[in-house]
Amino acid sequence: MQRRSDETSAEGSAADVAEMPEEAGDSRDAKDAKTAMIEVAEKMISERGLDDVSMRDVATAAGQRNNSAVQYHFGSRDGLILQVLRRRIISLDSARKARLAAADEQGLGYDLHTLVGVLFEPIVELLRAHPEATHYARFLQRVGPVMAPGIPEADLRTATDDVVVRLIDVLSHLPRRVAFERIDLATQMFTGALAVYEDRRDARNTVVNARFEDVVAHLYDMIEAALCAGAGSGAGSGAGTGAGTVSRD
Repeated sequence: MQRRSDETSAEGSAADVAEMPEEAGDSRDAKDAKTAMIEVAEKMISERGLDDVSMRDVATAAGQRNNSAVQYHFGSRDGLILQVLRRRIISLDSARKARLAAADEQGLGYDLHTLVGVLFEPIVELLRAHPEATHYARFLQRVGPVMAPGIPEADLRTATDDVVVRLIDVLSHLPRRVAFERIDLATQMFTGALAVYEDRRDARNTVVNARFEDVVAHLYDMIEAALCAGAGSGAGSGAGTGAGTVSRD
């Protein structure tokens, strides 16, 4: 990940870290400071992008007087970004686990419509619960594809992995690799469209997609249609197969 050239001298010196006040070691104060910087970083990166947010920017916006507060608490800017992702990913995966268990109890554990909801509804609920304060879709769109594989939890089998594997099984009209790539692209489409919605919301652009629930409804319809589509001529061995085996109860 690229970093601003001035960060090494202005923010990264060992002397600055050593000057952190004694009271910063208090566990409650440290937790509050870390939480504030995590929340500020999510918002600022969602608005500016990775390369236009420095550790100094985050520390200042979070009310930290020491410019090296991010380095003190997280080790580096990348360490801070991983903490933002970790907090969200763990929470979303827990929600997916509960939804998947409920789907199994209802006998819908391999239903396309249900699995799409299990995969995406936790994100929708997050944004729905905090319509003005959450910038997660934009943050995820800017950071997730680059940083998420570096999170230790991402190397373990998660509920999200289980949903993806089940979706691949359901999409039996596609070669498994094509199905996996289709799901990945569908995820990018979903988060990307929500990120655009957040941009338009903040800009008060109400020409199209003005209502969050309408945007979500369109996305679910589009995602299911995209997953049900047959493989095209450029998709290798799956070219020309149909989509009639997919369950959409």
